[in-house]
Amino acid sequence: MPVFYEGEPLFWMIALSHHADTGAPVPSTYLPFAKTIFEEGIHFPCVRVAENYVEKADILRISSMRNRVPELWLGDVRAQIGACRTGEKRIAELVGKYGSDVVEDWFDYGARCAKAAIAKLPAGSYTYETRHDPVPGVADDGIPVRITVTVDPQAGEIVVDARDNIDNVAGGLNLSENTATGSCRIGVFNNLDESVPHNEGAKSQIKVLLREGSVVGKPALQVGTSVATTNVNDRLMMAGNCVFSEMGAPYGQAEGGSHLPAGIGVISGRDPFKGGRSYVNQIFVGYAGGGARSEYDGWLTYCGPANAGLIQLDSVEVDESMYPIIIESRGVVTDSQGYGQFEGAPAVGGVFYPLEHDMTIVYAADGTTFPPKGVLGGRNGGASSSWKITSTDHTADLPAFAEVVIENGAKIAFRACGGGGYGSPLDRDRARVLESVNRGWLSPERAKEVYRVGVRLTSQPGLFELET
Repeated sequence: MPVFYEGEPLFWMIALSHHADTGAPVPSTYLPFAKTIFEEGIHFPCVRVAENYVEKADILRISSMRNRVPELWLGDVRAQIGACRTGEKRIAELVGKYGSDVVEDWFDYGARCAKAAIAKLPAGSYTYETRHDPVPGVADDGIPVRITVTVDPQAGEIVVDARDNIDNVAGGLNLSENTATGSCRIGVFNNLDESVPHNEGAKSQIKVLLREGSVVGKPALQVGTSVATTNVNDRLMMAGNCVFSEMGAPYGQAEGGSHLPAGIGVISGRDPFKGGRSYVNQIFVGYAGGGARSEYDGWLTYCGPANAGLIQLDSVEVDESMYPIIIESRGVVTDSQGYGQFEGAPAVGGVFYPLEHDMTIVYAADGTTFPPKGVLGGRNGGASSSWKITSTDHTADLPAFAEVVIENGAKIAFRACGGGGYGSPLDRDRARVLESVNRGWLSPERAKEVYRVGVRLTSQPGLFELET
Protein backbone atom coordinates (compact mmCIF):
# COMPACT_ATOMS: atom_id res chain seq x y z
CA MET A 1 0.00 0.00 0.00
CA PRO A 2 1.21 3.53 -0.66
CA VAL A 3 2.22 5.71 2.26
CA PHE A 4 1.37 9.41 1.89
CA TYR A 5 2.88 12.30 3.80
CA GLU A 6 1.36 15.75 3.42
CA GLY A 7 -0.51 14.52 0.36
CA GLU A 8 2.56 13.10 -1.38
CA PRO A 9 3.17 9.33 -1.90
CA LEU A 10 6.65 8.91 -0.40
CA PHE A 11 6.90 5.18 0.31
CA TRP A 12 5.34 1.78 -0.23
CA MET A 13 4.54 -0.71 2.53
CA ILE A 14 4.82 -4.32 1.38
CA ALA A 15 3.80 -7.48 3.26
CA LEU A 16 5.04 -10.67 1.58
CA SER A 17 3.56 -13.95 2.76
CA HIS A 18 3.20 -17.61 1.82
CA HIS A 19 -0.39 -18.76 2.05
CA ALA A 20 -1.33 -22.29 3.04
CA ASP A 21 -3.27 -22.93 -0.17
CA THR A 22 -4.13 -21.22 -3.47
CA GLY A 23 -6.42 -23.81 -5.04
CA ALA A 24 -3.71 -25.65 -6.99
CA PRO A 25 -4.18 -29.35 -7.81
CA VAL A 26 -1.82 -30.17 -4.91
CA PRO A 27 -2.55 -28.89 -1.37
CA SER A 28 0.50 -26.62 -1.14
CA THR A 29 1.90 -23.46 -2.67
CA TYR A 30 5.33 -25.09 -3.14
CA LEU A 31 4.91 -26.90 -6.45
CA PRO A 32 8.23 -27.97 -8.01
CA PHE A 33 6.43 -29.96 -10.72
CA ALA A 34 4.08 -27.14 -11.83
CA LYS A 35 5.29 -26.36 -15.36
CA THR A 36 3.25 -23.15 -15.84
CA ILE A 37 1.40 -20.56 -13.81
CA PHE A 38 -1.85 -22.29 -14.80
CA GLU A 39 -0.91 -25.23 -12.56
CA GLU A 40 -0.24 -23.04 -9.54
CA GLY A 41 -3.77 -22.15 -8.47
CA ILE A 42 -5.44 -18.76 -8.59
CA HIS A 43 -3.50 -15.78 -9.97
CA PHE A 44 -4.57 -12.16 -9.61
CA PRO A 45 -3.61 -9.37 -11.95
CA CYS A 46 -2.56 -6.15 -10.23
CA VAL A 47 -5.86 -5.30 -8.54
CA ARG A 48 -6.83 -3.56 -5.34
CA VAL A 49 -8.00 -5.74 -2.48
CA ALA A 50 -8.95 -2.60 -0.54
CA GLU A 51 -9.65 1.03 -1.37
CA ASN A 52 -9.76 3.88 1.14
CA TYR A 53 -9.19 1.24 3.84
CA VAL A 54 -12.29 -0.74 2.85
CA GLU A 55 -11.92 -4.33 1.62
CA LYS A 56 -13.06 -5.28 -1.88
CA ALA A 57 -15.40 -8.06 -0.78
CA ASP A 58 -15.88 -9.59 -4.24
CA ILE A 59 -12.15 -9.88 -4.91
CA LEU A 60 -11.58 -11.67 -1.60
CA ARG A 61 -14.63 -13.88 -2.14
CA ILE A 62 -13.28 -15.09 -5.51
CA SER A 63 -10.11 -16.45 -3.91
CA SER A 64 -11.94 -17.85 -0.89
CA MET A 65 -14.02 -19.97 -3.27
CA ARG A 66 -10.83 -21.43 -4.81
CA ASN A 67 -9.27 -22.38 -1.51
CA ARG A 68 -9.24 -25.56 0.57
CA VAL A 69 -9.02 -23.54 3.81
CA PRO A 70 -10.87 -20.28 3.00
CA GLU A 71 -11.08 -18.99 6.57
CA LEU A 72 -7.35 -19.49 7.15
CA TRP A 73 -6.57 -17.84 3.81
CA LEU A 74 -8.79 -14.84 4.54
CA GLY A 75 -7.26 -14.48 7.99
CA ASP A 76 -3.78 -14.44 6.46
CA VAL A 77 -4.79 -11.78 3.91
CA ARG A 78 -6.25 -9.60 6.63
CA ALA A 79 -3.09 -10.06 8.69
CA GLN A 80 -1.08 -8.78 5.72
CA ILE A 81 -3.40 -5.80 5.36
CA GLY A 82 -2.98 -5.14 9.09
CA ALA A 83 0.80 -5.36 8.76
CA CYS A 84 0.73 -2.72 6.02
CA ARG A 85 -1.51 -0.48 8.11
CA THR A 86 0.89 -0.81 11.05
CA GLY A 87 3.84 0.02 8.80
CA GLU A 88 2.00 3.04 7.46
CA LYS A 89 1.52 4.36 10.99
CA ARG A 90 5.16 3.78 11.94
CA ILE A 91 6.47 5.57 8.84
CA ALA A 92 4.13 8.49 9.50
CA GLU A 93 5.50 8.67 13.05
CA LEU A 94 9.09 8.53 11.77
CA VAL A 95 8.60 11.26 9.18
CA GLY A 96 6.64 13.34 11.66
CA LYS A 97 9.48 13.14 14.18
CA TYR A 98 12.45 13.78 11.86
CA GLY A 99 10.99 15.35 8.71
CA SER A 100 10.92 13.90 5.21
CA ASP A 101 14.31 15.38 4.25
CA VAL A 102 16.11 13.56 7.08
CA VAL A 103 14.32 10.28 6.35
CA GLU A 104 15.15 10.48 2.65
CA ASP A 105 18.79 11.22 3.54
CA TRP A 106 18.83 7.81 5.22
CA PHE A 107 19.09 6.32 1.72
CA ASP A 108 22.07 8.52 0.86
CA TYR A 109 23.65 7.46 4.14
CA GLY A 110 23.10 3.80 3.16
CA ALA A 111 24.92 4.36 -0.12
CA ARG A 112 27.86 6.00 1.66
CA CYS A 113 28.09 3.13 4.16
CA ALA A 114 28.00 0.51 1.40
CA LYS A 115 30.72 2.32 -0.56
CA ALA A 116 32.94 2.48 2.52
CA ALA A 117 32.45 -1.22 3.28
CA ILE A 118 33.11 -2.31 -0.32
CA ALA A 119 36.26 -0.17 -0.39
CA LYS A 120 37.79 -2.52 2.21
CA LEU A 121 37.38 -5.65 0.05
CA PRO A 122 40.06 -7.09 -2.27
CA ALA A 123 39.54 -6.00 -5.88
CA GLY A 124 38.85 -8.65 -8.51
CA SER A 125 36.33 -11.04 -10.01
CA TYR A 126 35.34 -14.18 -8.13
CA THR A 127 33.18 -17.10 -9.29
CA TYR A 128 31.32 -19.78 -7.33
CA GLU A 129 29.00 -22.60 -8.40
CA THR A 130 26.63 -24.72 -6.35
CA ARG A 131 23.99 -27.16 -7.59
CA HIS A 132 20.36 -27.80 -6.72
CA ASP A 133 19.37 -31.45 -6.47
CA PRO A 134 17.89 -33.37 -9.41
CA VAL A 135 14.11 -33.16 -9.68
CA PRO A 136 12.76 -36.00 -11.85
CA GLY A 137 11.07 -34.73 -15.00
CA VAL A 138 12.01 -31.14 -14.24
CA ALA A 139 15.81 -31.13 -13.94
CA ASP A 140 17.11 -34.70 -14.04
CA ASP A 141 20.73 -33.66 -13.58
CA GLY A 142 20.03 -30.96 -11.05
CA ILE A 143 20.28 -27.20 -11.57
CA PRO A 144 23.72 -25.58 -11.46
CA VAL A 145 23.68 -22.09 -9.96
CA ARG A 146 26.67 -19.96 -10.90
CA ILE A 147 27.54 -16.34 -10.13
CA THR A 148 30.51 -14.07 -10.67
CA VAL A 149 31.08 -11.16 -8.32
CA THR A 150 33.28 -8.26 -9.41
CA VAL A 151 34.50 -5.97 -6.66
CA ASP A 152 35.58 -2.41 -7.47
CA PRO A 153 36.82 -0.95 -4.17
CA GLN A 154 37.71 2.38 -5.75
CA ALA A 155 34.17 2.97 -6.98
CA GLY A 156 32.67 1.31 -3.90
CA GLU A 157 30.62 -0.92 -6.17
CA ILE A 158 29.98 -4.64 -6.63
CA VAL A 159 28.52 -6.26 -9.75
CA VAL A 160 26.83 -9.66 -9.38
CA ASP A 161 26.60 -11.44 -12.74
CA ALA A 162 24.10 -14.35 -12.76
CA ARG A 163 23.70 -14.59 -16.54
CA ASP A 164 25.77 -17.77 -16.92
CA ASN A 165 22.95 -20.12 -15.89
CA ILE A 166 20.71 -22.58 -17.71
CA ASP A 167 17.40 -21.76 -19.38
CA ASN A 168 14.05 -22.03 -17.61
CA VAL A 169 13.10 -25.54 -16.54
CA ALA A 170 9.69 -27.19 -16.97
CA GLY A 171 8.67 -26.83 -13.35
CA GLY A 172 8.14 -24.40 -10.51
CA LEU A 173 11.82 -23.99 -9.57
CA ASN A 174 12.43 -20.96 -11.83
CA LEU A 175 13.13 -17.70 -10.02
CA SER A 176 11.21 -14.51 -10.55
CA GLU A 177 13.14 -11.37 -11.46
CA ASN A 178 12.40 -10.05 -7.97
CA THR A 179 13.73 -13.09 -6.09
CA ALA A 180 16.80 -13.37 -8.34
CA THR A 181 17.67 -9.68 -7.97
CA GLY A 182 17.12 -9.62 -4.22
CA SER A 183 19.02 -12.82 -3.55
CA CYS A 184 22.05 -11.69 -5.55
CA ARG A 185 22.22 -8.67 -3.26
CA ILE A 186 21.57 -10.63 -0.05
CA GLY A 187 24.76 -12.64 -0.55
CA VAL A 188 26.70 -9.39 -0.77
CA PHE A 189 25.03 -7.83 2.26
CA ASN A 190 25.85 -10.97 4.26
CA ASN A 191 29.53 -10.29 3.56
CA LEU A 192 29.56 -6.56 4.33
CA ASP A 193 29.80 -5.00 7.75
CA GLU A 194 26.58 -5.43 9.69
CA SER A 195 26.35 -1.65 10.24
CA VAL A 196 25.52 -1.11 6.54
CA PRO A 197 21.77 -0.36 6.30
CA HIS A 198 19.87 -2.71 4.00
CA ASN A 199 18.05 0.10 2.23
CA GLU A 200 17.61 1.49 -1.27
CA GLY A 201 20.77 3.57 -1.05
CA ALA A 202 23.03 0.67 -0.05
CA LYS A 203 21.33 -1.52 -2.63
CA SER A 204 22.24 0.94 -5.37
CA GLN A 205 25.92 0.04 -4.92
CA ILE A 206 25.24 -3.62 -5.80
CA LYS A 207 24.47 -4.03 -9.53
CA VAL A 208 22.79 -7.26 -10.66
CA LEU A 209 23.00 -8.72 -14.18
CA LEU A 210 20.30 -11.24 -15.17
CA ARG A 211 19.36 -13.01 -18.39
CA GLU A 212 15.90 -13.33 -19.95
CA GLY A 213 14.53 -16.87 -19.95
CA SER A 214 17.00 -18.25 -17.39
CA VAL A 215 16.17 -20.35 -14.35
CA VAL A 216 18.20 -17.76 -12.40
CA GLY A 217 17.00 -14.57 -14.03
CA LYS A 218 13.93 -13.10 -15.68
CA PRO A 219 11.51 -15.96 -16.36
CA ALA A 220 9.86 -16.47 -19.73
CA LEU A 221 6.15 -15.67 -19.77
CA GLN A 222 3.94 -18.21 -17.99
CA VAL A 223 6.69 -20.60 -16.80
CA GLY A 224 6.24 -21.98 -13.30
CA THR A 225 7.77 -19.98 -10.45
CA SER A 226 5.86 -21.29 -7.44
CA VAL A 227 9.05 -22.34 -5.60
CA ALA A 228 10.87 -19.12 -6.47
CA THR A 229 11.41 -18.06 -2.84
CA THR A 230 13.18 -21.25 -1.68
CA ASN A 231 15.20 -24.09 -3.32
CA VAL A 232 17.06 -22.60 -6.34
CA ASN A 233 16.70 -19.23 -4.66
CA ASP A 234 18.40 -20.70 -1.58
CA ARG A 235 21.22 -21.93 -3.80
CA LEU A 236 21.62 -18.48 -5.32
CA MET A 237 21.99 -16.94 -1.86
CA MET A 238 24.42 -19.70 -0.90
CA ALA A 239 26.53 -18.86 -3.94
CA GLY A 240 26.48 -15.20 -2.90
CA ASN A 241 27.54 -16.11 0.63
CA CYS A 242 30.26 -18.50 -0.51
CA VAL A 243 31.78 -16.64 -3.46
CA PHE A 244 33.56 -14.29 -1.07
CA SER A 245 35.49 -17.25 0.34
CA GLU A 246 37.35 -17.23 -3.00
CA MET A 247 39.12 -14.18 -1.55
CA GLY A 248 40.51 -16.45 1.19
CA ALA A 249 40.06 -16.21 4.95
CA PRO A 250 38.50 -14.38 6.71
CA TYR A 251 36.03 -13.73 3.88
CA GLY A 252 32.95 -15.68 2.87
CA GLN A 253 30.87 -18.41 4.39
CA ALA A 254 30.23 -22.13 3.89
CA GLU A 255 26.99 -23.37 2.38
CA GLY A 256 24.02 -23.70 4.71
CA GLY A 257 21.14 -26.14 4.47
CA SER A 258 18.16 -25.70 2.20
CA HIS A 259 14.46 -25.22 2.71
CA LEU A 260 11.58 -27.64 2.49
CA PRO A 261 12.73 -30.91 4.05
CA ALA A 262 9.81 -33.01 5.25
CA GLY A 263 10.22 -31.38 8.66
CA ILE A 264 8.82 -28.16 7.18
CA GLY A 265 6.46 -29.77 4.70
CA VAL A 266 2.89 -28.72 3.96
CA ILE A 267 0.50 -31.14 5.65
CA SER A 268 -3.16 -31.58 4.78
CA GLY A 269 -6.11 -33.85 5.42
CA ARG A 270 -9.48 -34.00 7.13
CA ASP A 271 -9.47 -33.58 10.88
CA PRO A 272 -11.37 -36.51 12.45
CA PHE A 273 -11.76 -34.55 15.69
CA LYS A 274 -13.44 -31.57 13.98
CA GLY A 275 -16.08 -33.32 11.94
CA GLY A 276 -13.81 -34.06 8.99
CA ARG A 277 -12.99 -30.40 8.45
CA SER A 278 -10.14 -29.81 5.95
CA TYR A 279 -6.79 -28.48 7.11
CA VAL A 280 -3.78 -27.34 5.08
CA ASN A 281 -0.71 -25.58 6.46
CA GLN A 282 3.06 -25.58 6.57
CA ILE A 283 4.63 -26.81 9.78
CA PHE A 284 8.13 -26.09 11.09
CA VAL A 285 8.98 -29.20 13.10
CA GLY A 286 12.67 -29.26 12.14
CA TYR A 287 14.90 -27.61 9.59
CA ALA A 288 18.42 -27.19 8.27
CA GLY A 289 21.57 -25.86 9.94
CA GLY A 290 23.63 -22.87 8.80
CA GLY A 291 27.11 -22.81 7.31
CA ALA A 292 30.14 -21.69 9.28
CA ARG A 293 32.18 -18.56 8.66
CA SER A 294 35.43 -17.20 10.00
CA GLU A 295 35.35 -17.09 13.82
CA TYR A 296 31.79 -18.44 14.02
CA ASP A 297 30.18 -21.87 13.96
CA GLY A 298 26.97 -22.26 11.98
CA TRP A 299 23.57 -21.18 13.26
CA LEU A 300 21.53 -24.14 14.55
CA THR A 301 18.09 -22.61 13.91
CA TYR A 302 19.00 -21.42 10.43
CA CYS A 303 16.18 -22.99 8.35
CA GLY A 304 17.58 -21.82 5.00
CA PRO A 305 19.26 -18.82 3.38
CA ALA A 306 15.95 -17.14 2.54
CA ASN A 307 15.08 -16.91 6.25
CA ALA A 308 18.54 -17.20 7.85
CA GLY A 309 17.31 -17.75 11.40
CA LEU A 310 14.17 -15.58 11.30
CA ILE A 311 11.68 -18.48 11.25
CA GLN A 312 11.05 -19.99 14.65
CA LEU A 313 10.60 -23.70 15.21
CA ASP A 314 6.99 -24.58 15.94
CA SER A 315 5.93 -25.39 19.45
CA VAL A 316 5.18 -29.11 19.60
CA GLU A 317 2.18 -28.49 21.84
CA VAL A 318 0.74 -25.80 19.55
CA ASP A 319 1.09 -27.96 16.43
CA GLU A 320 -0.53 -30.91 18.14
CA SER A 321 -3.42 -28.73 19.32
CA MET A 322 -3.99 -27.21 15.85
CA TYR A 323 -3.65 -30.33 13.71
CA PRO A 324 -4.50 -34.03 14.26
CA ILE A 325 -0.85 -35.09 14.48
CA ILE A 326 1.65 -36.29 17.04
CA ILE A 327 5.26 -35.09 16.95
CA GLU A 328 7.03 -38.10 18.38
CA SER A 329 10.54 -36.69 18.40
CA ARG A 330 12.84 -33.97 17.13
CA GLY A 331 16.39 -33.07 17.97
CA VAL A 332 19.94 -32.54 16.82
CA VAL A 333 21.43 -35.33 14.71
CA THR A 334 24.90 -36.14 16.08
CA ASP A 335 27.80 -35.92 13.59
CA SER A 336 25.69 -34.28 10.88
CA GLN A 337 27.59 -30.96 10.78
CA GLY A 338 30.28 -29.94 8.34
CA TYR A 339 33.58 -30.27 10.21
CA GLY A 340 36.10 -27.46 10.05
CA GLN A 341 38.07 -24.88 11.97
CA PHE A 342 34.58 -23.50 12.44
CA GLU A 343 31.79 -26.06 12.26
CA GLY A 344 28.58 -25.86 10.32
CA ALA A 345 25.48 -26.33 12.44
CA PRO A 346 24.24 -29.91 12.80
CA ALA A 347 21.02 -31.12 11.23
CA VAL A 348 17.70 -31.48 13.01
CA GLY A 349 15.73 -34.69 12.60
CA GLY A 350 12.42 -36.01 13.84
CA VAL A 351 9.36 -38.21 13.50
CA PHE A 352 5.67 -37.28 13.35
CA TYR A 353 2.44 -38.97 12.32
CA PRO A 354 -1.33 -38.43 11.82
CA LEU A 355 -4.01 -39.42 14.32
CA GLU A 356 -6.96 -41.51 13.09
CA HIS A 357 -6.77 -40.31 9.47
CA ASP A 358 -4.56 -40.29 6.40
CA MET A 359 -2.34 -37.21 6.11
CA THR A 360 -0.80 -35.86 2.90
CA ILE A 361 2.56 -34.10 3.06
CA VAL A 362 4.20 -32.11 0.26
CA TYR A 363 7.90 -31.28 0.54
CA ALA A 364 10.92 -30.49 -1.66
CA ALA A 365 14.03 -31.56 0.25
CA ASP A 366 16.95 -30.05 -1.63
CA GLY A 367 20.31 -31.13 -0.21
CA THR A 368 19.54 -34.85 -0.45
CA THR A 369 21.86 -35.40 -3.45
CA PHE A 370 24.10 -32.33 -3.12
CA PRO A 371 24.47 -31.49 0.59
CA PRO A 372 25.89 -28.14 1.75
CA LYS A 373 29.56 -27.73 0.83
CA GLY A 374 32.33 -26.57 3.09
CA VAL A 375 34.85 -23.94 2.01
CA LEU A 376 38.59 -23.34 2.50
CA GLY A 377 39.15 -26.93 3.66
CA GLY A 378 35.91 -27.29 5.60
CA ARG A 379 33.91 -30.52 5.17
CA ASN A 380 30.42 -30.85 3.71
CA GLY A 381 27.36 -30.87 5.95
CA GLY A 382 25.14 -33.92 6.29
CA ALA A 383 22.58 -34.63 3.57
CA SER A 384 18.82 -34.43 3.95
CA SER A 385 16.73 -37.61 3.96
CA SER A 386 13.10 -38.67 4.33
CA TRP A 387 11.53 -42.05 5.04
CA LYS A 388 8.22 -43.65 5.99
CA ILE A 389 7.88 -45.94 9.00
CA THR A 390 5.04 -48.45 8.54
CA SER A 391 5.85 -50.78 11.44
CA THR A 392 8.52 -51.36 14.05
CA ASP A 393 10.57 -53.42 11.61
CA HIS A 394 9.83 -51.79 8.26
CA THR A 395 10.85 -48.44 6.80
CA ALA A 396 10.89 -47.17 3.22
CA ASP A 397 13.03 -44.38 1.80
CA LEU A 398 10.99 -41.54 0.28
CA PRO A 399 11.83 -39.36 -2.73
CA ALA A 400 13.45 -36.00 -2.07
CA PHE A 401 10.63 -34.17 -3.89
CA ALA A 402 7.21 -35.67 -3.37
CA GLU A 403 3.56 -35.59 -2.40
CA VAL A 404 3.20 -38.52 0.00
CA VAL A 405 0.25 -39.97 1.89
CA ILE A 406 1.08 -41.03 5.44
CA GLU A 407 -1.64 -43.52 6.27
CA ASN A 408 -3.22 -43.88 9.67
CA GLY A 409 -0.76 -45.99 11.66
CA ALA A 410 2.28 -44.93 9.62
CA LYS A 411 4.86 -42.25 10.46
CA ILE A 412 7.14 -39.91 8.52
CA ALA A 413 10.74 -39.42 9.59
CA PHE A 414 13.13 -36.80 8.31
CA ARG A 415 16.59 -35.39 8.62
CA ALA A 416 17.33 -31.89 7.36
CA CYS A 417 20.77 -30.75 6.13
CA GLY A 418 23.72 -29.85 8.31
CA GLY A 419 25.73 -26.76 7.44
CA GLY A 420 29.14 -26.82 5.73
CA GLY A 421 32.38 -26.22 7.61
CA TYR A 422 34.86 -23.34 7.21
CA GLY A 423 38.60 -23.96 7.25
CA SER A 424 40.59 -27.11 8.03
CA PRO A 425 39.30 -29.25 10.92
CA LEU A 426 42.88 -29.61 12.15
CA ASP A 427 42.91 -25.89 12.95
CA ARG A 428 39.89 -26.08 15.27
CA ASP A 429 40.46 -25.07 18.86
CA ARG A 430 40.43 -28.11 21.18
CA ALA A 431 38.08 -26.38 23.60
CA ARG A 432 35.52 -25.95 20.79
CA VAL A 433 35.82 -29.66 19.95
CA LEU A 434 35.09 -30.56 23.57
CA GLU A 435 32.14 -28.17 23.66
CA SER A 436 30.58 -29.87 20.60
CA VAL A 437 31.04 -33.29 22.23
CA ASN A 438 29.40 -32.21 25.48
CA ARG A 439 26.48 -30.71 23.58
CA GLY A 440 25.90 -34.08 21.95
CA TRP A 441 26.55 -32.64 18.51
CA LEU A 442 29.85 -34.49 18.01
CA SER A 443 30.65 -38.07 19.00
CA PRO A 444 33.93 -38.88 20.77
CA GLU A 445 34.81 -41.15 17.84
CA ARG A 446 34.47 -38.31 15.31
CA ALA A 447 36.41 -35.96 17.60
CA LYS A 448 39.31 -38.40 17.47
CA GLU A 449 38.98 -39.26 13.79
CA VAL A 450 38.38 -35.80 12.30
CA TYR A 451 39.95 -33.39 14.79
CA ARG A 452 42.56 -35.72 16.33
CA VAL A 453 41.32 -34.67 19.74
CA GLY A 454 40.80 -37.34 22.38
CA VAL A 455 38.12 -36.99 25.06
CA ARG A 456 37.19 -39.15 28.03
CA LEU A 457 34.30 -39.35 30.43
CA THR A 458 34.59 -37.61 33.77
CA SER A 459 33.13 -38.82 37.04
CA GLN A 460 30.05 -36.77 36.19
CA PRO A 461 27.72 -38.87 33.97
CA GLY A 462 27.63 -37.73 30.35
CA LEU A 463 30.33 -35.08 30.77
CA PHE A 464 33.58 -35.38 28.84
CA GLU A 465 36.98 -33.75 29.30
CA LEU A 466 40.03 -33.45 27.07
CA GLU A 467 42.63 -36.17 27.23
CA THR A 468 46.06 -34.86 28.13
